[in-house]
Amino acid sequence: MSASKLVEFDDGLKVFASSSMETRFIYDEIFRLGCYDGIRLPQRPLVIDVGANIGMFALFVKLRYPDAEILAFEPAPESASVFRQNMDLHGLDGVQVAEIALGSCQEHSAPFTYYPAIPGNSTRYPGQKGAAKAALSKIYSARVAERLYKGRDITVPVERLSGFLSADRAVDLLMIDVEGGEVDVLRGIDPEHWPLIRQAVIKVAVKLEDDGGRLDSVCGLLRTRGFDPSVGPEPEDGAAPTRIVHATRP
Repeated sequence: MSASKLVEFDDGLKVFASSSMETRFIYDEIFRLGCYDGIRLPQRPLVIDVGANIGMFALFVKLRYPDAEILAFEPAPESASVFRQNMDLHGLDGVQVAEIALGSCQEHSAPFTYYPAIPGNSTRYPGQKGAAKAALSKIYSARVAERLYKGRDITVPVERLSGFLSADRAVDLLMIDVEGGEVDVLRGIDPEHWPLIRQAVIKVAVKLEDDGGRLDSVCGLLRTRGFDPSVGPEPEDGAAPTRIVHATRP
């Protein structure tokens, strides 16, 4: 297991990270560019963070809503360990992380590719990483992109999200960032549990070659469950093949 490093940002925020380069990119996305500033929550929200990585989004929520309860899911053992380090570093309570993946069906041992140099890109679907690798090649070089996307194959348990939902507790925010498995996670929610979810934010990995088909699938599924999804603009640099879907109930 690779050692984490303490990274400090210009505003004084400190976090542990296994990849300082990637963590600075995530920090810019969340804290500087304000990708999630439009989220509105009650003072004591329940937030489910799927694909929690090292805890940057959980930290974003807890800094704004100190009394938030967060249930996080991160299947990569190294990232889950750094997540716990960051929660301890900031003395945050009310946060749990389950070291599992979420999907449409339960699996005892599912293939998973972990990228040590860019752990936030780790995925159950490495075959869909061509567009992301091509985007990095434009920013750096094909050689650097190949090095960053040198993965390690592991296996992880998979559960359905419905197994963690309680009929007497509403979910104020469902956050999903799972590098290609967005629809699979949503299919793991039983019909009777959908009314519990008040708001969803989903970072959709869009394969450039599929003309946004995955985005349509996510938005279509959300509409069938009573949400009104809106899609954020494409990244300004045009490099990252992702879009952010913010879904609320009319």
